Amino acid sequence: MIKEAELAKELKNGVPGGMYFFYGDEDFMKNRRAADMKRDSVGSDPSLSAFNCFEFVFGDGEFDAAAVEDALLAPPMMSPKKFISLTFSSVDSLKARGREADPDSDGEGAGEQDGDRDGGKKGGKSRNRLLDFLKDVGDPGPDTVIVVKAVSGGFDPGTAKAPSSFLREADRFMRCVEFPYQPEGKLTRWMERHFAEYGLCAGPEVFKWILKTAGKSMYRLTGELAKTAAYAAVRAERDHAAPVVTLEDAKACVTATDEDDAFGLANCMMSGDMAGALSLLRVKMAKREEPLLIMGQIARSVSDLYAAAAFSADGRDLSDFAAAMKMNAYRAGLCYRAAAKTSPARYADALELCLAVDRRLKSGLGGSSDSYAPIERLICSLASGRTGGR
Repeated sequence: MIKEAELAKELKNGVPGGMYFFYGDEDFMKNRRAADMKRDSVGSDPSLSAFNCFEFVFGDGEFDAAAVEDALLAPPMMSPKKFISLTFSSVDSLKARGREADPDSDGEGAGEQDGDRDGGKKGGKSRNRLLDFLKDVGDPGPDTVIVVKAVSGGFDPGTAKAPSSFLREADRFMRCVEFPYQPEGKLTRWMERHFAEYGLCAGPEVFKWILKTAGKSMYRLTGELAKTAAYAAVRAERDHAAPVVTLEDAKACVTATDEDDAFGLANCMMSGDMAGALSLLRVKMAKREEPLLIMGQIARSVSDLYAAAAFSADGRDLSDFAAAMKMNAYRAGLCYRAAAKTSPARYADALELCLAVDRRLKSGLGGSSDSYAPIERLICSLASGRTGGR
């Protein structure tokens, strides 16, 4: 297991064929690194990319192994390499137990997932469909580059001292690369370049306040910096002032975040905050996230909230919920506090509506699969309390 900076050094002389697993909090850097590897593997000619690039996005619980196998079998055309990327909104949702995972399994294979300490009880050890598939693929050869990306919040890597069983297994046969949030110094220099594109500069106190308020996600920061820079540029021109972003500019434009857009989006929808939900959706649209991926994240968050509401209604406490869901204490607390205000029945209706929208997106009904309109309608329906009677 290595950090993104180490991978960058390794790839300076080209991208060797092989399999890579990207995980961690910083999705911006995952996507940028994958894009660089794609370009270095097959070039920037769109006609070559059309024949040699295969890019898949899978939502919560989804994985089409047959489609990926077809991509693996296709030979490179007019290029020394082909590039395959698999993006998962929730790698952890692909876990299953015992015979559900593999009817012919004797319990060996993917190994015991962290938190599954019951050995042979209730179905025994759990497996992960994605991990089993990647192990079967093994070394794809020198002409194939495979990048598997786990979206932030959809994969629990464990800790540095005690990595998850998925990560330990994967590190035996593929390059596992962590993409943590960038350190404050690098983020400050990156923000300086953003403001410089508008002919602006800012003092260190402005950058510190933005990071404290908006968090370290580079995707979120991109939108917040663009708003702030546009506002500051217009103000400076209007007032004939120096081209400097002030703390007042930042406070007028930057919104706070809890570092979990998908959860925040779902929670705004369920609590009736339509403006907040639409604002968070705009952030995801600015990041050009796939609508199908967004729907997978929303459904996952609503599902977690539904479970928390059920636990709360049943009189069980936060520790029970966190242990049963194998969820870290911070996220479990967010879910439990938010769900205590809403009945399980309403979350059940909301989840059914989410799945209906997901099906419409995938079938092309009511718009193409790259349209955000169905998600906007979903937000309006849930935030206004309309969940039943479909």
